[in-house]
Amino acid sequence: MSVETIVGPSKSKPSSEKEALRDSVEELILAVRTLISVFEKAKDEIKAEPTQQVLMKLDELTIYNKQLIEQNREVLEQTGKLLQQNKDVAHSLLMLLDLHREHLPEIAKHTRLTSEVRRVQPSGYHGAAFARTRRPRLPMENREPDTGQPESILHP
Repeated sequence: MSVETIVGPSKSKPSSEKEALRDSVEELILAVRTLISVFEKAKDEIKAEPTQQVLMKLDELTIYNKQLIEQNREVLEQTGKLLQQNKDVAHSLLMLLDLHREHLPEIAKHTRLTSEVRRVQPSGYHGAAFARTRRPRLPMENREPDTGQPESILHP
C-alpha cells in the first residue's frame, strides 16, 4: 500500500530537493500518525472483544465447575457410606475374633470331652445321666440289608 492511498496524493510539486525531502518527511509523519491511530483502534477493539469472550468462557467454566462439584459431592457421600460400612464390618470381625480367641479353649475342651464320652461306654455307671448301659441306636443303624419287606423301627 502506498502513502498516497493512506494519506492522499501530495498537494503540490516540490521546487527543490530540500522541499521535496521536507514534504516526504511530512507525508511520512502523517502516515505514521494514521498508522498509530489504526493500531490504537485495533488495540481498543481487541481489548473489548476478548474481555466479553473471556467472561462468557468464565461463566461456562463456572457452570461446569458447579456440575463437577455436585457430582464429586455425590461420590464423596457414597464413599463415606462405604467407608462406614467397611468400619462396621471390620469392627464385627474383630469382635468375632476376640470371641473365638476367648472361647476357643473351652470349645476344644468340650469337643474333646464329648468325643471321649462317646468312645467310652459307661457299663458300670448307674447315674441318672447314664441309665442305660449302651447308647441307643438310631433307626438307620438297626436296619439290615433291604429284603423288599418293610421293617419295624423298633428292632431289638
